[in-house]
Amino acid sequence: MSSPDVKRVNRTVMVYRVVQVALLALLGYMAFNFQRLFALRGRPDQFITSIVVAIVVQVLIIYPVYRLAWRDAGIEIEGSVPGLSGEQVAALRRKRLMGDLWKSCAVIFFLTFVVLAPDQTKTKAAPLVLSGILFSFLFACLAYFQCFNFSVRKRMKQGL
Repeated sequence: MSSPDVKRVNRTVMVYRVVQVALLALLGYMAFNFQRLFALRGRPDQFITSIVVAIVVQVLIIYPVYRLAWRDAGIEIEGSVPGLSGEQVAALRRKRLMGDLWKSCAVIFFLTFVVLAPDQTKTKAAPLVLSGILFSFLFACLAYFQCFNFSVRKRMKQGL
């Protein structure tokens, strides 16, 4: 097999870095707003609780996120090799679709929790639940992009 198109892979890594910066900015903005909301409600301790919940969830899902990113990085590198046959492109397309299905399932999982979160008028715990869910989602997205970039660098260094 010939060597992968490094320029194409580096472009993908750069796009993922920009997405990470945007997600970090969103995370900072949301943290500021939730901290302010909890302080206004007289419960600033709930902000720390939501961060702890998000970190616990992150610890639980880091390995599956890493494995998915490792797999996607391999597919991206394999797909960047010039001169692939039609069968190879079809096989890579199937692998990409499976990875996209897993990522879609994760997004739907978190969206379900956001939609089913209790209404603020009905319970005082609603902001706590919502902040924990949103922080967990953003941490998971950041972990995926960081693991993807790490995996690409590692695989490129190993020579695929």
